[in-house]
Formats: sequence, structure tokens, C-alpha cells
Amino acid sequence: MTVTLDPAAARSVVRVRVRFGETDLMGVVHHSSYLQYMEVARIEWLRRRGITYASMADHGVHLPVVELSLKYRAPARFDEEMDVETTLSEVGTVSVRFDYRIVRATDGTLCTEGTTKLACVDSRGLHRISEEMAEVLKRSERA
Repeated sequence: MTVTLDPAAARSVVRVRVRFGETDLMGVVHHSSYLQYMEVARIEWLRRRGITYASMADHGVHLPVVELSLKYRAPARFDEEMDVETTLSEVGTVSVRFDYRIVRATDGTLCTEGTTKLACVDSRGLHRISEEMAEVLKRSERA
């Protein structure tokens, strides 16, 4: 299945504030915290298009992360606001890929960039992404 994505429709931005417990002893965001920011942004990306993880799970379909890549560019610190830019970059037969840019809101500094690949699975294993689901994934954010 080849799905052509509109770059403007495929992008969402979620703002998060760095909490104290997400930092190390130097007050810098711990590397593992970026994974949580990406998950929050990805779930919100889906919600803004009318999909919730809960409704997918109710139908026996899940999207576990099967690949992850991160590049750390600049430190983020406690109490800073970060914009997590999330873009759906690929819809495959049984997987989707999201790209992320985590940017300091005050000055636009790119702190981290990364990608996740999620497999579509059900109780029997890999689950084909339906044409209907592909159409939902191509939507712009709902107002």
C-alpha cells in the first residue's frame, strides 16, 4: 500500500513543560524523558485526527514501537517549555513511522530529533492497515 501524505496535514505540535523528575542531577532533561515527550505527542497527534489508543485497543489493535532513533542536539532544562513537532512520515502495509523535532519554545533551539516506527498488531500478530485507517491517518487535525 502506498499512501501519499500531505506534509502540512501530517504535522502536529504539542507543547510540554519539563518537570523536575524528568531531569538529572544537573537539571538537564534525562535522555529517557524524550521518549515520553514523543509518546505524549504521538498520542495527541492521533487524537487530533479522531483516533484514540483506547478505541484501537477496544478493537484489539495496538501500535507498539518496534524501532527508535534519537539524536540529541542541545540540552533542555527543568521548567522550560518544549514544542514537540510530530510528523507522520510513512504509512506502510503493517507499520507507520513518525518523525519528531523537540524544540525549545523560547528561542527555537532544536534539542532533540528522532523517529519511531510502530507496527500494527492484533492478537494473531501483524495486522494490515486498512484503507479506512490509512484515510484517517491522512487527515488534517480537527479544529
